[in-house]
Amino acid sequence: MLASFLLADGEVEDAIMTAAGREVRVYILLASEARLDIEEAADGEFEKAMRDRHREMLDRLGGYALFRSAPHFHAKFVLADPGEGEGIGLMLTANLTREALERNEELAIALTGKEVDEAFALARWAFWEYAQHELIDPKDRFRTVKPLGAVRHPGPSLGVRATSPESGGLRNEATGLIEAASRELVVANFGWDENDEILEFLRVRAREGLAVTVLARLRESQMPALVALAESGVRVFGFKWLHAKALCADGDKALVMSANLQPDGLDRGFELGVRLNGERAEEVRTRLGEWSKARRWELLASPTLGGVLGEVRVWRGKRLHEMKVEAQRRIDIGTVDAKFSEARGGAIPSRPLPAGELPEPAHKVVYVWRTRAPISGP
Repeated sequence: MLASFLLADGEVEDAIMTAAGREVRVYILLASEARLDIEEAADGEFEKAMRDRHREMLDRLGGYALFRSAPHFHAKFVLADPGEGEGIGLMLTANLTREALERNEELAIALTGKEVDEAFALARWAFWEYAQHELIDPKDRFRTVKPLGAVRHPGPSLGVRATSPESGGLRNEATGLIEAASRELVVANFGWDENDEILEFLRVRAREGLAVTVLARLRESQMPALVALAESGVRVFGFKWLHAKALCADGDKALVMSANLQPDGLDRGFELGVRLNGERAEEVRTRLGEWSKARRWELLASPTLGGVLGEVRVWRGKRLHEMKVEAQRRIDIGTVDAKFSEARGGAIPSRPLPAGELPEPAHKVVYVWRTRAPISGP
């Protein structure tokens, strides 16, 4: 059983075809195509070419795998041969697309046999009771389906947490980790909501003196939330492609999940995550630490010009403006005509800056000009 918001990777498709050829039953959970169109219009995360490959995948695999979809499916996992604690599986933050698996900052957790069984119980319920559409024959495309009415929602589990109509496990787990942290809290997240209680809780903990670090993809739509965090003392690191969702408290407790820290992920839809302790949590902390060291940007709430050097992005007027701060900038303002009385000392321009926009920012601006001596006296 596989789940992905979108599936568009040739090698994954080949593996599914190979498994189906061995008479392995393959079940795939996807977001509905209507949801993909909405996501593209809202944020551009999924390019049109990727969504086209997703539809080509349906044509290729339809009939070999049983697909079910719904706009609220957002979980990401691969589970093989669940049952009696002997299955194998991965819980991912990445969609099963080439870009996500090779380009983005993402996490995948190798599940224990017990966690595979727990994840499968939730996935089985979602597949038969929470899906809205089904595809068997690619010629027919997706058809509407109703809940089977035969699979009960599983109860609480030891390792796997979920967001579903009957479980708020991911929000509870995330809140618990934030509350329990005593030394440091490191959070990686793609989607932020400025008004969600999780963001406000992070700000409160930072103001209390807890060392809070946030790793986020740098997007204009998320800047108000990220600025609010930075203003509260949270260290906010920006990345071009980060998509991982994880919280790590004090280095030995972690939660890795498909859900963003916003209502769509923590209160609505179908999402899965896994709680980690000890060495597994420490490994997550190591990965987040490596990414932090390799960050491209750090968000400064109240920067000074002298404290910034190189390429920067300035949040102003609800837009991110790219510019470069140099140690020194040389501006040639041309030739200045000197009056007779100034001939010996050289003419000083009355207006050193040319009309129009100010120059690009620099720590030091050096103006140069040429003085043209007077031809005759007054």
